[in-house]
Amino acid sequence: MKQRIHCGISDMKMGKLKLGASRTVGTYLLPQLIGEFLKIYKNIELPFYIDNTSEIVKMIHENEIDLGIVEGPIHSDNIEVKYFLDDELYLICSKDHNWAKKKIINKDDLSLENIIIREVGSGTREVFENTLKAHNIEYNIKLELNSTEAIKRAVEANLGVSVISKLAIKEELKSSRLVKVEIDGVKFLRQLNIIYHKDKYLSELCKKFIDFLYISTKT
Repeated sequence: MKQRIHCGISDMKMGKLKLGASRTVGTYLLPQLIGEFLKIYKNIELPFYIDNTSEIVKMIHENEIDLGIVEGPIHSDNIEVKYFLDDELYLICSKDHNWAKKKIINKDDLSLENIIIREVGSGTREVFENTLKAHNIEYNIKLELNSTEAIKRAVEANLGVSVISKLAIKEELKSSRLVKVEIDGVKFLRQLNIIYHKDKYLSELCKKFIDFLYISTKT
């Protein structure tokens, strides 16, 4: 019989829950959610770690964190995966790029452009590559960066184009520093998922936090 792994404690007056998040979620979504949760449960500790999806999965396997929220596909039979939110990656370019006036391009246009993309192991990278493969689109990676902010700055400098979660690009689109471009017939869609080890015992703290995530993002 497998050993049960305890997640936090059942006493909601105090406790600690270790969280992990892939970079987009951890930077643009999770901090606000944690802040709101701590307004309700003031003595709870919620340390969180940010890395790419594959590293968060590794931390779950090694029991370094209790829960993860990730944006990439999960390739492990030992991980419980719960749907959380829908997300879309936007193809973006500089306001000075020749695509900025087009707004809609065809598949061949993308194969001729320099791509700036996240590192291998990133959920964004995997969704991007899987989508292009499904549509038989060739692509040329010019820069590989492990920071969404760095990618945005590189695209602003017109060093190439990229795909970035809609969660991470709101301000730049609003200020027109970056431009969203559509590919005719192609969408980069994905799910954000809550993950934990299949042998993990979900305490009251775990359950309360998961419930809070769903409630907070549905209102």
